[in-house]
Amino acid sequence: MSVMIKRVLGAALASVVLGSMASAATLSGTFDVTVVNLQNLSSAQSQATMANFNAAQANVASVSDTFTYTGELSFGTFDGTDSTTIQMWLDTGVGGSVAGLDSSVGDLQLSKPDIGAGSATSTFFYFTKAGVGAHDFDVRHDDGMNIFDDGVLVDGFNGPNGVRTTSVAGFDGGEFGLLYVATNGDPSVLEVGATPIPLPAGLPLLATGLGGLAALRRRRAQS
Repeated sequence: MSVMIKRVLGAALASVVLGSMASAATLSGTFDVTVVNLQNLSSAQSQATMANFNAAQANVASVSDTFTYTGELSFGTFDGTDSTTIQMWLDTGVGGSVAGLDSSVGDLQLSKPDIGAGSATSTFFYFTKAGVGAHDFDVRHDDGMNIFDDGVLVDGFNGPNGVRTTSVAGFDGGEFGLLYVATNGDPSVLEVGATPIPLPAGLPLLATGLGGLAALRRRRAQS
């Protein structure tokens, strides 16, 4: 193989490899959010499933609201007295701002025990954002969370649980949805790390390189 051919092929392969090494960053932007707060829930009722979220919304004892959040999906409170409110938790969002949340809802207690006795206070958050490209996610969270792609469940961890990191692959682009449940007292942690999947964008570069390789081979054959 000539030096020129090696250079063409090497450049094409490097473009794809380097593109696939994009670093993770916290997912950010403007999100539409539905929040539902409900008391006296069990562990099973506090899992981060769409069925539980819909049941909580339909419960006459629940309090709910819709609003927008702009900033990073990175929140965390660690109040051992469990006096954290919904607004206080949202205020920990990195670079975040909230618009349209009713103050009476924001002042509600975020979560409290005892989930084992069926007396927990749980708050469901459903974040959505349209037009999110294909990503892999590493989500640090306590309690349950699940990621949806155009309303279809991708993966997650139903919870409730202690603080852990869950990796989610398979989001291929569309409307991003994330259901998180804060329950059974602090800590209440949600940090969504997102790594773009750029490989498809690198394939045309590889095709161009291979096309150049074929052209060089034709020239060699004709000479």
